[in-house]
Amino acid sequence: MTEAAFKRYNLLRSFSILSLVSILAISAISAALLARFLRDNLLQRDAVVTMEFVQSIAQSQNTSIYFNEADYAKGKGPLMDFFTRIAHMPDVVRANVYSRQRTILWSNEEHLIGQRFTDDNPELDRALAGELALETGQVDRSAKAEHVLFAPEVDQFVENYIPIRDPRGGSVVGVVEIYKLPRVLMQTIAKGTRLVWLNALVGGLVIYGALFWIVRRASRTIQRQQRALVDAEKWAAIGELAAAVTHSLRNPLAAIRSSAELAHEEDHPAVGEYMRDIMSHVDGLEKWARELLIYCYQPDDAQTAAPVAAMVRTALDGFARRAQSQQVKIDLALAEPIPTVRGDPQALAQVLNSLIANALEAMPHGGRLRISGERRGNRFTLHLNDTGAGIPADRLAEAFKPLVSHKPHGLGVGLALARRIAQRYGGQLDLHSEPGKGTTASLQLPIIPPR
Repeated sequence: MTEAAFKRYNLLRSFSILSLVSILAISAISAALLARFLRDNLLQRDAVVTMEFVQSIAQSQNTSIYFNEADYAKGKGPLMDFFTRIAHMPDVVRANVYSRQRTILWSNEEHLIGQRFTDDNPELDRALAGELALETGQVDRSAKAEHVLFAPEVDQFVENYIPIRDPRGGSVVGVVEIYKLPRVLMQTIAKGTRLVWLNALVGGLVIYGALFWIVRRASRTIQRQQRALVDAEKWAAIGELAAAVTHSLRNPLAAIRSSAELAHEEDHPAVGEYMRDIMSHVDGLEKWARELLIYCYQPDDAQTAAPVAAMVRTALDGFARRAQSQQVKIDLALAEPIPTVRGDPQALAQVLNSLIANALEAMPHGGRLRISGERRGNRFTLHLNDTGAGIPADRLAEAFKPLVSHKPHGLGVGLALARRIAQRYGGQLDLHSEPGKGTTASLQLPIIPPR
């Protein structure tokens, strides 16, 4: 699977959209149900308290016997105190008292007394059947006839239908209808509703944030692992290529060196000098060909020591003639004492050779290469700073990808192999560059403490 194929499915984007929609939907439904439950229970509780209060008054004053009194004048007196108490209850804006025949025996609006409402009223029917009935909402003048004469400023109401029972037989003898404007109760319900919605919103966002953080970390881990798999496939291809190249080069190099040795036996001084150069370069080529296989080398001893100073000087000696021909000045600024780092000397020498070669390629017409080091805790960082053209940001991001090169004859192996070697020993290789100002390669490796 290629990296492009992996990117076709964006796990984080899919999760962020679907989870946000799901959590918002669940939070909204939960908040609506809880708010409805809170509202209904508070209104029901208020209605029960009102019913118990009204029934206690009716029982204490024994007013239920007058509900069936045929002579209205005889029952008016005993009932008046009961009706007045009901009318003066908190938040009551209207109180109607019905007989079993659905006739209004008393009302705080006297013009309703004596009227009989026979239109459909399910709440009144339930109260006459002995059940507490509750209705709340806004006044609809076309819904019930008794709303026609309701005060015009009353918009939202709570209507309780309370059955009044005969204490002797327990039968319902009448119904008290109370219209209330429980402003404090409504404010409490509104405050509770806001808290429910706020809690649902905050809780949903917290859950979404936690899940998003987890999935984002998982997505990044998957992406890193996927990139590692892609790089592993590339390194496998490089390994096969390196093995073939190494095998093919060693025989011609051996033949070249043998010919150079034979020519070196001649007594001509100039020929001898040239032959020595040929043998030296052949030995270097053979060594580099072998070291091309280092990427698959797994060190048996993680504590292998590599002297930084010796490695740097050896690497600079190998590039001295090239640096001189390009008029590149090399400044070696390594403060003593220079520590010994963890790593295989041959492998780390390959890293230094790659970094120095890149620096010289960036300064074909002269410049300055400064090599310095710093120690921080148990780590030593070697900085190689050149004054070349620098690397653009888009290319810098791909500098360590294997088989990716922007050089005309580059293979895209050098820096990738160098970082791989550094990471193998617990270190890191980073590049910092500004176009026109040069590039700094920072090789960080763990220090081996002296014994």
